[in-house]
Amino acid sequence: MKTIFECFKQNRQVWAWAAIVCMFLIFIGHAPVLPIFTGGLLAVVITSLRALGSNQKKPWQTGS
Repeated sequence: MKTIFECFKQNRQVWAWAAIVCMFLIFIGHAPVLPIFTGGLLAVVITSLRALGSNQKKPWQTGS
């Protein structure tokens, strides 16, 4: 099972694109900072946590 830190390291490209999109929306689009920052952070965390559980076997996959 992967740790959360390993999962975040594997999703570095997601972190980079989230930062680029957030900066674009804030500086070019003049969007409010807090909702944009929170949404970008939430999207990355959800993506990373979904990838964390993808290697685990599901209960219905344990049959012979």
